[in-house]
Amino acid sequence: MRTVKHPHDRENLAYYLQGLIDNKYTLDQVSRITGYTKSHLCVLKGKFKRKGEKVLINGHKGMKPKNTVPDDVKKKIIDTYRTDFDGVNFHFFRKALNDYYDIHYSYRTIYTVLTEAGIESPERHNKPKKDKVHRPRYRRDSAGDLIQIDATPYQWFLWCGDTSYYTLHGAIDDAEEKLTGLCMTENECSYGYYDILEQTIDRHGLMFDIYSDRSAIFCVSPKDKDKLTIQEQLAGVHEKRTQWQQILDKLRIKQILAWSPQAKGRVERMWRTLQGRLPWYFKHYKIKTIQAANEFLKTKYIDIFNNEFGIVAKKEAVWRKPPANYKDFICSKFERTTDNSGVISFQGYKFCISAPDIAKKKIELCIYKDGMKALVDGIFYPVTLRDNLQDGIGETMSTSLKNIIYEYMLTDCKKICA
Repeated sequence: MRTVKHPHDRENLAYYLQGLIDNKYTLDQVSRITGYTKSHLCVLKGKFKRKGEKVLINGHKGMKPKNTVPDDVKKKIIDTYRTDFDGVNFHFFRKALNDYYDIHYSYRTIYTVLTEAGIESPERHNKPKKDKVHRPRYRRDSAGDLIQIDATPYQWFLWCGDTSYYTLHGAIDDAEEKLTGLCMTENECSYGYYDILEQTIDRHGLMFDIYSDRSAIFCVSPKDKDKLTIQEQLAGVHEKRTQWQQILDKLRIKQILAWSPQAKGRVERMWRTLQGRLPWYFKHYKIKTIQAANEFLKTKYIDIFNNEFGIVAKKEAVWRKPPANYKDFICSKFERTTDNSGVISFQGYKFCISAPDIAKKKIELCIYKDGMKALVDGIFYPVTLRDNLQDGIGETMSTSLKNIIYEYMLTDCKKICA
């Protein structure tokens, strides 16, 4: 026999309770009609008999919940987002409210307040991606096993009207998803990568593998690998190597080159996070120069990022102890021959080598991220700039190299020229 489902008539509950008192209906009949259990109907019947219809009125009717956001706080949240956080994802906005504005609400509450004001989340996904999903690469088990490095240009200082693009170099551990180094320069260059490599070694130690893209800094194109100079051939070099590759060889670090951005997804997602958050930090701390940004990144932001996004690796860290003189390896080396007075020419500039018996001698000019030295017969000697800084004719010099020369050698140049 088919069971007949009756609608739950709770609007006329007072009528049915009175019917129970007058023995007009049975408990079974009222239970089926109203949906209340027989035991609950017995309780309601007793209360209704004593107090009447007042027992059926909800005592909380018309009251605001305790967790309701006050209207003035709602306005402050909306105005703060529109003035200082426009375009920032809601998760970071909630964290900033908690840390800097003393406003403490859940993500769902903040999301509701903003969306009701007509503000859409920048992380909102309208349609699912139809592209084929890239097969993920498994995470390494130990910190120090693999480091991913990359660089991205971005308008970091828009808050102060600076629309220029500056490049941020970064390194992230594959196992723990923790930043190991950040460095900002005017453009992507080897000196930015030298700096984050040195930061990583200073903080943790030497890694086993390093993962990067295939830009000219990291590898030589296949068509140029066999184009060796006479000196390289006589030295037994079989394949042309970049300055970066030579540094990794000396530090016994294996290089892995990615074939696509998807292959190094962790560092690409890192850029998405940094581009969404760092501009606000720069505005909050009134940072508008590369020098101030680098100081903030190295002393504060790396720890902020790691505390929020770092995870625990499956196994113990495997960082290696670096050699005592490892900083001597992290540089770009160029072979030059001095003239009769011990002077060399580099990128249209003249430099003096402060070494004995230096005339007509082959030397290696070592350019570090914070200065220059000359390697002569296995010994490092200081280098001084002889001429005023003027652009060389027929040669180009990277902005970073010019900055190094200006910052660390201009004082000596003025003394010499005076």
